[in-house]
Amino acid sequence: MMKLLMSKISLSRSLSSSSLSDIQSVCSRCINPRSPDHLQQDSKTFVQIYSTSKKSEKNEMIKLLANNCGVNHDNLKAAISKYEKNSNAAYDVYLASDPRYSKIFQSIGNLEMGVKFVTDFRSDVLEYMRSGETTKEKLMPLRRLESTLKDLLTLWFCLSNLKLMRLTWQTSADILQKVAKEEAVHPIQGLIDMQQRLGACRRCFVFFHEAMPREPLVIVYVALTKKISDNVVEIMKDGNLTEDNEKLANTAIYYSITSTQPGLRGIDLGNLLIKQVAAELMAENPNIIHHSTLSPIPGFRTWLLRSLQGASEFGEVLDSHVLDYLRSFDNLENSTHEELKSQLVNLIKTNSLEKYAPLKNLFLYFAAVYLLKAKNSSGYALNPVANFHLRNGAEMYKLNWAGNNTRRGIEQSLGIMVNYRYVMDNVTKNNENYVNNQLIAISDEFSKNFMPKAKL
Repeated sequence: MMKLLMSKISLSRSLSSSSLSDIQSVCSRCINPRSPDHLQQDSKTFVQIYSTSKKSEKNEMIKLLANNCGVNHDNLKAAISKYEKNSNAAYDVYLASDPRYSKIFQSIGNLEMGVKFVTDFRSDVLEYMRSGETTKEKLMPLRRLESTLKDLLTLWFCLSNLKLMRLTWQTSADILQKVAKEEAVHPIQGLIDMQQRLGACRRCFVFFHEAMPREPLVIVYVALTKKISDNVVEIMKDGNLTEDNEKLANTAIYYSITSTQPGLRGIDLGNLLIKQVAAELMAENPNIIHHSTLSPIPGFRTWLLRSLQGASEFGEVLDSHVLDYLRSFDNLENSTHEELKSQLVNLIKTNSLEKYAPLKNLFLYFAAVYLLKAKNSSGYALNPVANFHLRNGAEMYKLNWAGNNTRRGIEQSLGIMVNYRYVMDNVTKNNENYVNNQLIAISDEFSKNFMPKAKL
C-alpha cells in the first residue's frame, strides 16, 4: 500500500513538472516565434495545457509567466540608453517595456474562444493574488501580469465589440438559462418569474462580445413605472401589467445589474450598459424621462454591527445626533453609551423589521452615514454598489425603508434600499466631481430627510 501511495505521489509530481516544462517551452517559442503559423499553434498548445491542469498547477504556471516572461530588462536598458541619445527612439522604449507574455495573450485572443480564455485566466490570477499563498514582495510580478491582462481586455471589450440584446420569451433557451443562472441580485424563482421579468413593463438587456457570442457579460433588469419605485418586492410580484400600462410609464427603474465574468472585474462594462439601455428605452418610448435604480446596500448591516462593537476602522458611529435621538425615548434616557450600543446590537440581530420600526429614522440615518462617510483607502464610497453608480454619474436620491423585506434584504441592509438617480444633464459633472475629488452628488430630498444639517 505504501509503495502504491508513493508511486501516485511520484506520478503527480512528474505530471506537474512535465506540465510546467511544457508551458515553459511553449512560452519561449511564443516569445520568439519562427512564424505567425508557429505562434498560433504554440498558443493553442498553451491553452490546451493550462485548461487541462489542476488548480495548483495553474498557479505554478501563473507564477512562471509572471516571473520569467515579463519585461526583458536588458533590452529595456538598451532602449533607454538609445533614447537618451536620440529622443526619436521613444517607441523603442515603449516596445521594450512591454512584458513578453503580452505577445502570448494577444495571440491567444485570435483563437476561437481565446478572448474567453484570457478573461478566465485573469480571473485565476486575481483569485491567486487574493489567496494569500504568496508573499507581499512576490505579488509585484503578479500585479504586473494582472494589469497587463486588464489593459488587454479593456481594449478588446470596447463598445464597438459589444452587442446589446433585449431578451424576450422567444430568445434562445440556452441564453435564457444562462441569464437566469447568473442573476445575483434577485435570484430567479422559476419559469413564471423569468417570464414576468421579460413581459409588459419589464425589460432585460444583456451585453455580449462578438468573440463570446453566447456568453452573457452584464445583465440589467428594468421596470417601467409611473414613479421612482421604493419597494423591490412590489416590482418582483406585480404580474398583472399590460402594454397599456407601458404607455403611462415615464420612469425606468434599474433594479438589478449583474456582471457575470470575474475576469472582467474593474472593466466598467456596467457603465456602458446603463447608458446604452437608457438610450434604447428613450428611443422606444419618448415618455421615459426619469432614470433611477432601486439598489441594495450590501454590507450595511455587517458594517453597522462591526462599528457598534468597536471592530471597524470607521470610528464612533454613536455621534451626538444619535445619542440625543436615543435618549429622547423614555426607557433609554439614562442609558450609558455602552448600554445603548449593546441594545442596538441585540435589536439588529433579531432580523425583525417589526422590531426595527420604532427606530426607523435612526437606521435610515445610519444607512446615510454608511453611504456618504464610509470610504475605501482611495477615498471613494466603501459600498461597491454606491461606488459603481456614483462613478457612472448618478446622484444619491432617496433611502427606502422596508424596500426589501425579504430575509436576504434584511440580512444585507436591514431591509433598506436606495435610489441612485441618473439626471442625464448632470451625469458628466457628477462623474468628474466623484472621480477627481471624491465628491458625492446627493439630491435635496436625501439631504433634507436623511442627514441632519450638522453632518453636511
